[in-house]
Amino acid sequence: MVAGTTPSLPWLVVDAAGREIEPVSVYLRDRMLGDASTATCRSYGYDLLRWHRVL
Repeated sequence: MVAGTTPSLPWLVVDAAGREIEPVSVYLRDRMLGDASTATCRSYGYDLLRWHRVL
């Protein structure tokens, strides 16, 4: 997880090489279009990161 640069995506989930995981960014951006707080976005990002590592 790294801090994003835009209000529509305050957190980015990146892989081991530091590249953004695009499907996760799309999902988090959709959450931010609703009423989700930045803390919720961060929490969802960490949850998805754990699943990405497992898979």
